[in-house]
Amino acid sequence: MIDASRKVLSVAGLLVATSLSTTSLALADKISFMVIGYNEPGLGEWWQKLVAQYEKNTGNTVEIVNTPAAEYYSQLTLLAATKSAPDVIIVNANNVRELTATGTLLKLNDFVARPGAKEKLVDGAWDNLAVGADYYGLPVTGRTLELIYNSCHLKEAGFDNPPTNPDEFMSMAKALTVRDGSGNVTRYGANMVNANEDPTYEMLLMWTIAFGGSLTDDQGKFLMTSEPVVKALTYMKALYDEGAVPRGLTETEQRSLFATGATAMTIDGQWQFPFIEKNNAANYDCYKSARHPWSGPATGGTNQGLGINASAANPEAAWAFLETAMSPEMQQTFSDYSPYIPYGVGALTKAQLDARPYLTPWAESLPTASPIVPRGHEDEFNTIWPIVAEAVVASLHDGEAPEKVLADAQAKLEECCGE
Repeated sequence: MIDASRKVLSVAGLLVATSLSTTSLALADKISFMVIGYNEPGLGEWWQKLVAQYEKNTGNTVEIVNTPAAEYYSQLTLLAATKSAPDVIIVNANNVRELTATGTLLKLNDFVARPGAKEKLVDGAWDNLAVGADYYGLPVTGRTLELIYNSCHLKEAGFDNPPTNPDEFMSMAKALTVRDGSGNVTRYGANMVNANEDPTYEMLLMWTIAFGGSLTDDQGKFLMTSEPVVKALTYMKALYDEGAVPRGLTETEQRSLFATGATAMTIDGQWQFPFIEKNNAANYDCYKSARHPWSGPATGGTNQGLGINASAANPEAAWAFLETAMSPEMQQTFSDYSPYIPYGVGALTKAQLDARPYLTPWAESLPTASPIVPRGHEDEFNTIWPIVAEAVVASLHDGEAPEKVLADAQAKLEECCGE
């Protein structure tokens, strides 16, 4: 239920309130929380539940600053520049470094070191919002991309199990592709995003990891001409040239094909299952999930976490809010409101997994997920991904050699974004 009685401020309202009465926002028993979609169903309802639980536990009150997702970061940047940022803010793996560089986030090492704090999250979780050895946020929810397949199509083609490595994925994608008497594809073996959009960047990253590499090294130096990246694009081109994947369709269009049975396999998020159930209920039981088909990590990581403003008047009160968020009572209700995976130990209850057994691969992969945005280039992603996607499109659609387009991309990335 939406709490209609609670005062919810806009960013403009917070700026006015701060200019009129800075003291009122610095009271020891009051914190402010900048959140995305607070009044929306689903995750917004979990945020409301969190606020209510915190107020009950502490006797403190929370002032909500509600912000649309598309405007969140620009508004947070404005508030931080005017020293008006709320005490608790939403952070993710893409913006945490920039926020620390501007001094917006409080280092949480002393809080995380308190007995029992670090152990409330699965191993590796805290590293998702760390810069070096310093922690700057509580990971709340994350995502990876895992294998989803139509088991009925696989069985029809003689396969008892899904692919577990790139070679199996390739051979099964070819075998699962069906053509009519005129040679037209009536069912694709697999989805593989290859339009000029940012999921195409992640597709290349996934297969690069599958071949043992990365798009950058630990220092952020681009590795676009390295052997694993070349192998990844060559692999993608082979799938494309074979006609085993849809050509030129967007991610949204390919998801629709898969959901309606026109594609046999995909690598995507767990949110696909409700979409499939809605659009293909008669065949819903055919759809199963499995771990991504390679031995390395999946791509993904934290998409929403909680950080504390470095200028918060009462950091202890703000930390208590984060403690409430990571408590078992809050973590174990998260999946009732959101399709994403929470980081708490035991956060997915047996009842939740029994109701949605398809969640298991995502829950297992999340702690070790490889970040989508290259480390050290978080504030340059909107410059990086178009260059990478353009290279993929040039090779797949236009037939250019993987080595050539990747060398061109390497030069452009070094010019725009350093090494």
